[in-house]
Amino acid sequence: MAARGDDEALGDAGRAWTVGRLGALAGLSRSTLLYYDSIGLLSPSGRSASGYRLYTESDRRRLEKIVAFRSIGLQLELIRGLLDLEGASPAGALLKRVFEINEGIGRLREQQRAILALLEADGSLKVGKAALIALADLGKAAGVSEANYEALHAAFEENSPAEHRRLLGLLGFTELEIAEFLAQLDARP
Repeated sequence: MAARGDDEALGDAGRAWTVGRLGALAGLSRSTLLYYDSIGLLSPSGRSASGYRLYTESDRRRLEKIVAFRSIGLQLELIRGLLDLEGASPAGALLKRVFEINEGIGRLREQQRAILALLEADGSLKVGKAALIALADLGKAAGVSEANYEALHAAFEENSPAEHRRLLGLLGFTELEIAEFLAQLDARP
């Protein structure tokens, strides 16, 4: 806390935190706050009589914004720019970040598809009949009827036939078994 003589100089009703206490409050290390000070991102509003850095309520609110922006992946340089724009909206930077995240998700999905294709190609991804039987038994115990399964497969086949056949292959069905199963689906009323 601030020494008595520091209260007026600090403002914000005299409330102040040392670097360690503010770091603990924000879930950051002391060294992180010292780094933020060294790059001009968050400088203390004052010093105690002993020379300790003292942060005010205003500094704490700024740190909250820094932590929020960091949690969504914004770089410190961009955060400093956003915070230094008094009264300006960060909407543009946040929308840009949304687009970056979407691009990243797209790249991850492509990687996921490539990995699955590799696993599928060498047969490593098959679930196997025992797992399929156990899954069916769990479904029955939960009240899922044979008609429910058939309706699900019929809807899947109608809406996404290639993916439906891929799923059946991953479940361990041979091409012949898939053809027979699909014929049974087509034959149902």
